[in-house]
Amino acid sequence: MDAMRRETRRGLKTAMAVGMVAMMTGCSPADPGLTGDSLYRDGEKRYIAYSTVMHDVIMAVHEGEWSVDTWGAAPISCTLDDGQRGYTFSWVREHKADDIDVDAVVQAARSAFTASGVDVNVAEYGEGDSAEINVIGSGDPLGRGVVTIRPGRGVIRATANPGCFPGDAGDLSDMVFDGLVYDTAWQRFPAFEGPDWQPRFYFPEDGSPVYREADGSPVQPQPAPDDLPIAPYGEGDAG
Repeated sequence: MDAMRRETRRGLKTAMAVGMVAMMTGCSPADPGLTGDSLYRDGEKRYIAYSTVMHDVIMAVHEGEWSVDTWGAAPISCTLDDGQRGYTFSWVREHKADDIDVDAVVQAARSAFTASGVDVNVAEYGEGDSAEINVIGSGDPLGRGVVTIRPGRGVIRATANPGCFPGDAGDLSDMVFDGLVYDTAWQRFPAFEGPDWQPRFYFPEDGSPVYREADGSPVQPQPAPDDLPIAPYGEGDAG
């Protein structure tokens, strides 16, 4: 158990560090796209859109708690098609279960992706305990989402990346975290996603609940989603 907690903590910190390093290295001047409040609201809109699709997908597969590896709201620097820098997000959930009904999971994920209006395909790899089945959704507003089923390991893993969008990832991160990413930011993301999920795109150090202990283990019980800090940004012109 201690080893698993250390691994969870390491993974969460690594995910945050990757985003921070990417933002620091992507500093060449570029068409900034949206800025200020408009950038924040654009990022929030895109985050809510893709994370809502994925929420619907994982709830169709298993209408219970999924562990959160990467919440999906921390901006990460990326490269646009024209070579300019932009921002993106990374979202990861996992559910462990014995005796996974692969056909049922594939059908549930396929139907949920289809209902969201994205294209769907299925790819299978390996055999026996090494078998892996991927249900892949792609298109707006999702970007690309994958439900990976590993029946031999008793694991269903869901991941998503919405694409790369114009705007400075560092500036957007400063608004999401109300300043530079602080040391305990990784502890402020909910440890689980379940039926009562609500999208969150603002995690200031002052006022954000703590969902994980310093060793990476989830706080029990998880803080109730009440009186969360409200982002002080206007609507801008992000439409």
